[in-house]
Amino acid sequence: MIFYMLPFFLYFATGLITGLNVYTLLALAAYGVPFNPLELVSLLGSLCLLIAAYVSLFKPRVAARLALLASLTIWSFYGPAIAKSIRTKADIRSSVFRDQMVPAPADPGASLAGAESAVARERGFNSPRRFGAN
Repeated sequence: MIFYMLPFFLYFATGLITGLNVYTLLALAAYGVPFNPLELVSLLGSLCLLIAAYVSLFKPRVAARLALLASLTIWSFYGPAIAKSIRTKADIRSSVFRDQMVPAPADPGASLAGAESAVARERGFNSPRRFGAN
């Protein structure tokens, strides 16, 4: 009996968790955050997974096929999101942006001092380092 309920719990928990996750991302659109159309597709997949959970109680083979399609639609959003986060963490740059990348300065403090002096000249202030020299 427990083996018949296992797909129900798996489909229901997965559909609920992914649905709530994507729903919170879509709710941020009320605050002006742009949303990805794949979020709507993923939300539909989560709903289909909840439907597959119900159907799994009566027709397990049909529910398994529906769950497979729902999982693929959910992964249309989660797959690229995971790939992008892995690329970001690994600091791997895409080949599209390689030509546009600006090399980092050898001495970060030197570029910061140059920026401070440029701002000071623009605003007409003397640099704090120059007060002793005046």
